[in-house]
Amino acid sequence: MRSLAYKDSQTLTSSDIENLARRFAGKSEDYIEIVNKQKNTQTINKYALLKEINSELNTLISSNNSE
Repeated sequence: MRSLAYKDSQTLTSSDIENLARRFAGKSEDYIEIVNKQKNTQTINKYALLKEINSELNTLISSNNSE
């Protein structure tokens, strides 16, 4: 019996994306990750450090966009 590797993470790595693209004759550059924004926001708001980092990133992005 073959030994199977188990991957607990739901996050795709760059090699996962490249392998999928090769398997289905696509280009890894065309890959678009579909995310659940509501779930991500809930997770960010649940943890103080993530919330603070997110707030800082949003501040930096908005200040860069206003220039």
